[in-house]
Amino acid sequence: MHDDDLRDLARRSGIALDWRDQRGETRPVSIDTLRAILAAMDVSPEQAAGAGPAARDYPLLTTRVGRQIFLAGAGFSGDGLEIEDEQGTAAAVALSWDASGPVMEAPATPGYYRLHQAGRTVTLAVAPARGPTIAERLGGRGWALAAQIYALRSRHDGGIGNFGGVAALGTAAGERGADAVAVSPTHALFGAAPGHFSPYSPSTRLFANPLHADPILVLGAEAVEAAIREAGIAAAMETLERAPAVSWEAATPVRQVLLDHLHRRLVASGGPLAADFAAYRAAAPQALIDHATFEVLHGAMLRQDPGRWHWRTWPEAFADAASPGVQAFRQEHAEAVDRQVFAQWLAERSQQAAQARCREAGMRIGIIADLAIGVEGAGSQCWSRPADMLTGLGIGAPPDYYAAEGQNWGLTTFSPTGLARSGFAGFIAMLRASLAHVGGLRIDHVMGFDRLWMVPEGASATEGAYLAMPSEDLFCLTALEALRHRAVVIGEDLGTLPHGYREKLQAEGIAGMRVLRFERDDHGHRHPSNWDADAIAMTSTHDMIATAGWWRGADLDPGDTAGQGARAWDRGLFWGSAQEAGLVSGERPAPDAPDAVVDAAVAYVGGTPSALAVIAVEDVLGLDVQPNVPGTTAEKPNWRHRLPGPAARLLDDPGAGRRIRLLRERRGSRPLDAP
Repeated sequence: MHDDDLRDLARRSGIALDWRDQRGETRPVSIDTLRAILAAMDVSPEQAAGAGPAARDYPLLTTRVGRQIFLAGAGFSGDGLEIEDEQGTAAAVALSWDASGPVMEAPATPGYYRLHQAGRTVTLAVAPARGPTIAERLGGRGWALAAQIYALRSRHDGGIGNFGGVAALGTAAGERGADAVAVSPTHALFGAAPGHFSPYSPSTRLFANPLHADPILVLGAEAVEAAIREAGIAAAMETLERAPAVSWEAATPVRQVLLDHLHRRLVASGGPLAADFAAYRAAAPQALIDHATFEVLHGAMLRQDPGRWHWRTWPEAFADAASPGVQAFRQEHAEAVDRQVFAQWLAERSQQAAQARCREAGMRIGIIADLAIGVEGAGSQCWSRPADMLTGLGIGAPPDYYAAEGQNWGLTTFSPTGLARSGFAGFIAMLRASLAHVGGLRIDHVMGFDRLWMVPEGASATEGAYLAMPSEDLFCLTALEALRHRAVVIGEDLGTLPHGYREKLQAEGIAGMRVLRFERDDHGHRHPSNWDADAIAMTSTHDMIATAGWWRGADLDPGDTAGQGARAWDRGLFWGSAQEAGLVSGERPAPDAPDAVVDAAVAYVGGTPSALAVIAVEDVLGLDVQPNVPGTTAEKPNWRHRLPGPAARLLDDPGAGRRIRLLRERRGSRPLDAP
């Protein structure tokens, strides 16, 4: 194909042909990059006459309540068209006509419908005008804690925090008036590779990390303690639980031993819980069976050759999840596969129990889950559903003033053409898995609903291109699933965004994020009264050092004179802004005396009109911790820190109590005995 024809095909496929760098200069995208992205999307040069399948071939349409649907573009005529609702009631469609052909009005009730005509059926997803908002859910303003789930300590956690810790912290916070507890992602990672533990680099977003399951919440302490004794791992677990940081490499195999013993005991026991697991196993979708098989197969491949990390390096018989070779492997290792299904059952039931505890403690939202931007191309989701995914491409960012060479995060995501051809099945399944047992969902890098910087495998981040995503479809389905699950949605909208994107999120009912240290200019911080009401207000994020550490300069090199000078200026700006807001008085505290500053930060965020103030538990406790230092790996102990005491008693700390009282006063919180 001629280069000009290829560029035209790329443009019609949603690939931007150029981009603007940090100097404002326009940079063209190379032909090789365009070709690689088209190949990953399964758009061939032969489709030059029309990129991808025609809309009339898609099995799902999205719309909003009351909108007009122009049927000709979807391949429907006006003869004999019927619509069927979710109860199975069918009726003829009332049509009007315009120059394009027949037009119907979308139903007034959100839901999934079916359009039938001449033997063809298309699903019609009718979304609300926007999703549920936090203000609507709370009927006013509320507050929440944010916690890294692995950092929470609870009974018999084996050195890795789990949903038992979430239940304990959520109960304590709910009893003190909190409405939610936001947690780090709990997506499935790679069980055979415990050194691969970033929660934002999952194997799949359809299933959970079984290391975060709490057997005590589901099976009871007596059964768990009996399994620990039987496995002979009590001493190892106690050592791991006393450690100041998570040792994923040491704790993972110990936890897996415990899960294996619990599986055998449950299957042999009979009783209601065994029956519940049997029913779960019998109803397991193929996606779960595939993921369980992947976990066992991945472990077998790595034991044979540590270089077989990616499924594309496996023997041909195992490269396709539906192949006879994989089916034979699954049968040969049936018990091991069943253990993986059990681990997912335990994780799901654990989250369900934790959410129930949070709600029982008075929270009006409960758990807010975190949805990562993508998945590892070497993981189970790309292995089992390669046509859905952009395998061979990595999500990242073009060069800017903070990363002159650009970024490649080593993750991939759904293919726009794959989504359309499958009726968005994978995306809907991901939303349902994420929303099943929570009250809210934070979407990482929500701008990815609009476009993503995609980098071909083996290329530098500067050799990428922006790929448009089916934005309206994604927003419609998110609003619909949020409504059906009675959940609120938060979008991580930090950094540089396209013009009007925050207003777009507001119109969708998705709360943006406003972080205290970012809400400022050269003269000071934005007054609390001027913050956005439709965004959540935060003191810090998981990529920032907690407020006490920021004030101390614990994240700075002592020899960095320029950095130390800039921090001194920033301290003055914040203290002056807090004085102007009437939150503090007197001289600015010394760098080694951060308590009053942490109090002021909590009060500052609490006094905003934002419907939800979210305070990191590290800030509530006045700690120096930074969960993750972006751009680092082994040189920083990312994703490993542990909080200083049991999750159930963390808020008994006097400093935590003082800050929660400040927060409640500033929020005008609900009475503690209110539902």
